[in-house]
Amino acid sequence: MSDIGPDLERTSRRFELAPGALDRLFERHRRKQRNRKIGAGLLAFAIAGAGTWGVVTTLRESGGGRQPAASPPPASADADSYGLIAGVYATTLGENDPVVAANGMAGTYTMRLKPNGVMHLRLPPGFQREGEAPTGINFRLSGNQFTTNAFVNLTCADIEPGVYRWELTRYRLTLTPLVDECEVRAALFGSQPWRRGP
Repeated sequence: MSDIGPDLERTSRRFELAPGALDRLFERHRRKQRNRKIGAGLLAFAIAGAGTWGVVTTLRESGGGRQPAASPPPASADADSYGLIAGVYATTLGENDPVVAANGMAGTYTMRLKPNGVMHLRLPPGFQREGEAPTGINFRLSGNQFTTNAFVNLTCADIEPGVYRWELTRYRLTLTPLVDECEVRAALFGSQPWRRGP
């Protein structure tokens, strides 16, 4: 037993640290941890920046066409109106209207209004200027006003969107033209009430 003590003392002398070496060891460890945290923060910042750049680029590319992209309804009292007006409607135009007769518009039209401000139109076979189901149509509600860019591709090119006053009863949507220089669009939306489907 007495032989072990001097051996331990000799061994411990071999592992003595120089003065301040332990403090430098701990400081080096703290610096490593701090550098790792800074590196992780910079990496997260770079990833977030790349993601933002990708989203902005995608939005710019999708907005390059003539038709505005549909945007979600505003988070206001009008948002309730989008849900209220959403649905499928139909109307039939007859030859007795001079604008309808002159433009070959007679027939039954179907309109689907979606809660996100997108409109889908189905046209009768005789009136195919915009194609059987025109695309890129939006509508916007503001109070009792209904604004749409329908027929912006051909028939109403270079004409501002039409503005209508809208009134909805249980099975009927009435659109009264307020401002619309496109007579074809005004005849379609404003000459007859739209019947609401199931």
